[in-house]
Amino acid sequence: MSRFYLHQQIGTGIIEDPDGTELADLAAARCEAILAARQLLAAALLAGIAPLGTAFRISDDIGNLLLTIPFGDAVPDGFPTSA
Repeated sequence: MSRFYLHQQIGTGIIEDPDGTELADLAAARCEAILAARQLLAAALLAGIAPLGTAFRISDDIGNLLLTIPFGDAVPDGFPTSA
């Protein structure tokens, strides 16, 4: 198990994840980021906010950036984006 940090990037700002999460590997961290992004997208859309330019930046326990997950990646392929 490794500790991964999911920092939220909003535009040019960053909300740091101070605690991180113990996960099996980077693939598990990516899945965690996708699920969290879906939850945040749902809440934002219900509040009438479109969180464009938002992403999770996944880093390891020494601060190396491993992966960036734009919130748009949390929307499943084929998901209707307009009526």
